[in-house]
Amino acid sequence: MVGYATIIFVLLSAISFFLAPMTYSKPFCVWEMVTFVLAGVLFLQHKIRRNGIICFDTFFIPTFFLINYAHAVFIYPDDEFLPPFQFVTNTSLIPYALAVAQLGVAFYMLGNILFEGEQSEKRSQLHFEIPVMAVNRCALVSLACSLGLFVFVYVLRLARTFQHLYPRLMAMFLCLIALSWFFQTQLLSPEERNLRGLLRRNKLNIISTLLFCFSQLYIGSRGVVIFLLFMLLMLVHTYYHKVKFKVLLPAMFVGLVLMGFLAIIRISAYNLASVNILEAIQYGTEVILESPSILWLLLTDFVVNSKTLYDGVDYAHVNGYLMGTSYIQYLFVFLPMGGSFFTKLLTGLDMDEVRTGYILTRYSDATYGLGTNMVGDIYMNFSFIGVFVLMFLLGYLVARVEILASKYAFYAYMALFANCIYLVRADIFSWLTFFVFFLIFDWMMRIHVTYDETEITTD
Repeated sequence: MVGYATIIFVLLSAISFFLAPMTYSKPFCVWEMVTFVLAGVLFLQHKIRRNGIICFDTFFIPTFFLINYAHAVFIYPDDEFLPPFQFVTNTSLIPYALAVAQLGVAFYMLGNILFEGEQSEKRSQLHFEIPVMAVNRCALVSLACSLGLFVFVYVLRLARTFQHLYPRLMAMFLCLIALSWFFQTQLLSPEERNLRGLLRRNKLNIISTLLFCFSQLYIGSRGVVIFLLFMLLMLVHTYYHKVKFKVLLPAMFVGLVLMGFLAIIRISAYNLASVNILEAIQYGTEVILESPSILWLLLTDFVVNSKTLYDGVDYAHVNGYLMGTSYIQYLFVFLPMGGSFFTKLLTGLDMDEVRTGYILTRYSDATYGLGTNMVGDIYMNFSFIGVFVLMFLLGYLVARVEILASKYAFYAYMALFANCIYLVRADIFSWLTFFVFFLIFDWMMRIHVTYDETEITTD
C-alpha cells in the first residue's frame, strides 16, 4: 500500500509543482501540507514497522515538515518575531518554493521505497571483526582529545565567547568518540547487551562524551553535541536497549526546549561563558515568557530555514545556477585542506564564497549567517531537476545502508543518522565528512596491529 501511496504522492507533487502560483496563496500551501502529512504518515508507519522507532526517517520527515511547511502555513505573514525574516524576502515565491520542496521529498520517499533491501539478521546481532588493540586505542585517543578540549575551553578559558570552535577538528573529535562506542559494541557478549553492560563497557567513553559535550555547550555550540548524541542513540538502541516511543517523545520534547533555550542565550550577553547558569536561565525564561509565539520561538532554528528555501529559489532565478560548485569540496574531503584548494583551483573562489549559506547571507544583506536549506541548496546548483534527482538518490542511499549489511554501511548510516535533523537545513552532502572520518580513523586505529593481535576478537 505504501508503494502505491508514494507513487500517487509523487504525481500530485509534480502536478502541484507545475501549477504553483507565483504569488502567496495560503490555500495552495495548505494543500501541499495536507498531501505531505498524509503521505508522510503512511511512509513513517512503514519505516518504523520495518526498522523500529529509532531510524533515520523518524526524525528526518518531521524535521522536513517543520523547516519547509510551518512558516508558509502557520506563521506567515506575522513573522516579525523571527529575526531572519526582518531581512528582505521575496514572499511571492513561497508557494513555488514549497512545491519544489515537496517534489524533492516525494522523490526521496520513492527512491527509499523502491530500493529497500532485506536485512539478513536482527540489528542487535550484527557483528564486525574489530581488534581489541584498536578498541582500546580508540578509547584512549578519544579520551585524550576530549580532556584536551575541556582544558582548553574550561580550565584555560581560551574560548570564552560563542563560536564554532575549529569545526573540522571538532568533527574529528566527535567521530573518534562515536567510533570508540561502536568498537565496544563489537566485543559484547549476549549477557552484556543491556544498560548494565553499557555502563561496564564504556567507562572511558562516557567520560569522553561528558567532557566533550560540556565543553561545547559551555561556549554555546550545540551542533556537534546533537550529532554525537544521535550517533549514540542509534548505537544504544541497536546493541544495548530498545528505546520505546513513550521514552523517546518526552526526551525529544525536553531536548527541543533545552536547545531552543540555549539558542536564545548563546548569542546574548547572558551566555554561559559570561554569566552563571542561574542568570542565564532567568534571562532565557524572561525572553520566552514575553514572546507572543512561544512555540515557534523555541523552534526558531527549524522554522527560519524556510527563508533560505525561498531565497535560494529567488537567487537562482535572478543570478543563474551554481552548477555544482558548492559540492566540489566534498570530492576532496579525504584530503587535508583538499576542499578549499581544489575549489580555489577550479573556480577561482574561496570555499566560503561558493557555500550557499554564505551566498544567501550576502543576498539578503543579513548582518549574520542565515545558513541554508537542503532543497534550496540543490535548487541553487541544479534547478528543480537536481532536486528530484538528488533527493531520489538520497532515498536510495538511505534504503541501502539502513539494513547495515557491512561495516561501511554502518558507518554511512551512522553519519546520516547523526544528520537526521540537521540535513534538512544544510546541504545534501554534509554527512560525507563524518563518513570519511570514520573510514580514516577505523584504518588509523588498526595501524601497527600485528597478525596475532588481529586474531583477538570476540566471537
